Amino acid sequence: MTRCLVPFLTATLIVGVLSPAAAVTRKVKVPNRYDGAWTIVATTSEGPCAAQTSYQVQIKDSDASIPGDEVDIDGGVSSSGSVQATITSGSNTVPIAGSLDTQGAGSGTWRTTGGAISCSGRWSARRSS
Repeated sequence: MTRCLVPFLTATLIVGVLSPAAAVTRKVKVPNRYDGAWTIVATTSEGPCAAQTSYQVQIKDSDASIPGDEVDIDGGVSSSGSVQATITSGSNTVPIAGSLDTQGAGSGTWRTTGGAISCSGRWSARRSS
C-alpha cells in the first residue's frame, strides 16, 4: 500500500509545483485596446481661450503624444479607459481627466493652470483609426 502511495504523492507534488511555473511562461501580452490615433476636440466654457480647438493625439502602450507639437503629456490611459494627464506647453499647464470607451469615443474636462490666462472646458474624443 505504501509502495503505491509514494509514486502518487510524488506525481501530485510535481504537478502542483510545475503547473504554476508553466502558467507563468505562457503569459501573453494583450495589446492596449485604446492604442491608435484619436481626434480630440477641446471646447472652452470659461475664460478667453479659443472657443474650440482640435488635436490629433497618438496613444501607444497607454502613453499619449501629440505628433509634431512641442507639448509634453504626462499621464495616460488606464486599462479601464480612465484618462488622467497633464499637458504642458511653455508656462501653460492643462490637467485633464475623463474616459475613453472601447467603441472609440471619450469625453472629459480640462482647466489651465499657470500662464497668464485661466480657462476651463470639456473635451470629446473619437478614434481616427
